[in-house]
Amino acid sequence: MQKNELTLLVADIGGTNARFALAHCTGAGIEVSQARHFPSADFASLEAVARHYLDTLESAPALDGGCLAVAGPVAGERIALTNLNWYANVSELQRQLGLPRLAVINDFVAYAYSIPQLPDSQRQVVKPGEPMAGAPRVVLGPGTGFGVASLVPTERGWLAIPCEGGHISLAATNERQAALVEILRRRFPHVSVETVLCGRGLVNLYQAMGQLLNLPATLTTPAEITSAAQGGQDLLARETLAEFCRWLGSVTADLVLAQGARGGACLGGGILPRIAEFLQHSDFTQAFGHKGLMTGYLEPVPVELALKSDTALMGAAAWFRDHG
Repeated sequence: MQKNELTLLVADIGGTNARFALAHCTGAGIEVSQARHFPSADFASLEAVARHYLDTLESAPALDGGCLAVAGPVAGERIALTNLNWYANVSELQRQLGLPRLAVINDFVAYAYSIPQLPDSQRQVVKPGEPMAGAPRVVLGPGTGFGVASLVPTERGWLAIPCEGGHISLAATNERQAALVEILRRRFPHVSVETVLCGRGLVNLYQAMGQLLNLPATLTTPAEITSAAQGGQDLLARETLAEFCRWLGSVTADLVLAQGARGGACLGGGILPRIAEFLQHSDFTQAFGHKGLMTGYLEPVPVELALKSDTALMGAAAWFRDHG
């Protein structure tokens, strides 16, 4: 069988959901089938959820390998899913699952690999611009956590490089943000980007905003907050989501500057596609460009939103096809 003709077990495993599928790689591209998703918290380990998926298949195909994209750092043989307290060893997991080859990569690396393959219909321009030819791109977005990866052009195509950008310190750019950071600092020993820009971070921000504005914070989930904000009647929810988008713009620009990503930024993750219209009319772009001496550097950098949040399965297959 040729390298581009493969049948693979692929997965995108985050703190909330574990998504699995079979990927069929051919010369014509990648086709994903028999997709399933399970609540991650229902399982005790990475092996347990992978085994459960395989057991759901009516007929087990002959697999050429597997590529699991996980929400956490992967260092050599050691796998750590930060938000689930799951730990595993790659070789041992390969043996347990009976796979001839197994790769485990960061979930945002897989997601980043899927971005160049998205059609225009699955992209929304957030900030127009002109990407610099041959320059890196940055892919980032809030979900259960805050994922970041770089896409670096090479002679063989894009190379995705994972990083832990969600854990850099959150910078305030105005008095309100400084006050919110101070409120959050009383609860958290380190106020990082992920303290605010993720699902639970949106709740953290909502509670801090309620304290700052002296308004009752009665909502308890990200879905409730985004729904109330977009409904337009809930002042606290609306102010919270507006600040969320403003901070996202500033952080996106910081990451473009840090990585020299003049090829553009792509926003993704599980939250933003659900607030696409709100984001479009927010202060994201103004915050993105508010970088003093670097305003001119950032002006031509385009920003787009990937409208699908479940493309990491295809990205995992593409990674294995090219590198596995």
